[in-house]
Amino acid sequence: MRPMAMKPALFYILLFSVLLCGCNASKQAASTPAPTPTPTPATPSIAVGTDPDAVAVNANTNQIYVANQGSNNVTVIDGATNSTTTVAAGTNPEFLAVNQNTNQIYVANFGSNSVTVIDGATNNTTTVAVGSYPRDLAVNPTTNQIYVPNSGSNSVTVIDGATNNTTTVAAGTGPVAVAVNPNTNQIYVSNQGSNNVTVIDGATNSTTTVAAGTNPAYLAVNPTTNQIYVANNNPSGPGSVTVIDGATNNTTTVAAGTGPVAVAVNPTTNQIYVANTGSKNVTVITP
Repeated sequence: MRPMAMKPALFYILLFSVLLCGCNASKQAASTPAPTPTPTPATPSIAVGTDPDAVAVNANTNQIYVANQGSNNVTVIDGATNSTTTVAAGTNPEFLAVNQNTNQIYVANFGSNSVTVIDGATNNTTTVAVGSYPRDLAVNPTTNQIYVPNSGSNSVTVIDGATNNTTTVAAGTGPVAVAVNPNTNQIYVSNQGSNNVTVIDGATNSTTTVAAGTNPAYLAVNPTTNQIYVANNNPSGPGSVTVIDGATNNTTTVAAGTGPVAVAVNPTTNQIYVANTGSKNVTVITP
């Protein structure tokens, strides 16, 4: 039996219906607006002084301190509002440290051989004389002692945080960085010119010398494991990290990238991160 032939009139009616549905669907699709993308929040930008060179935070007060070496001052940022206050410092302030327990902020002024002490509650300042060309500084919050390596006078100035009185401790040649283990009250100073580390006993200010690699730069302490990590910024060869056992002062050397300068410790995971300026990468040390 042959299939029934469709009558011409019925064919055209069906064709018209199909075209009409398609047209309406196209109009509906065209008239549906595209979803509006969610705007990305603007990143706040806060004006500070000239040539900001270092920053430190007091997490207890939510205040941020920025050392402006070009304008010889410190910008204090209120973390809640991002409003700012400017506090005068010495010449070329380049390094900062905060004692969160006392709310005192310490600013090493490389150009005027001094430390500006800022009272975090009032922003009033006191100036403490130190050695030549202070580089870096660190606070022991347990003893309220502040340690300032003086690269020009091969010494460390110890500031008593309660009185601002000072004591001078001999170091190696060209001390450039300092780190504190508050659990053991031992202070570690890297001496770039003599390729070693001065270990200061915080209770007596007596010292021990530990050999490091070539051109030791910044260092970091893991107070949990009592291990100290020193980035050796060897300018003419591969870099390394000297690991000092804080209990014995024995050392181990770990290879790093080219030109390691900075080192940081995560005491929770016991991972150590070394920034290599020459090879533009980070070495992760897993003990």
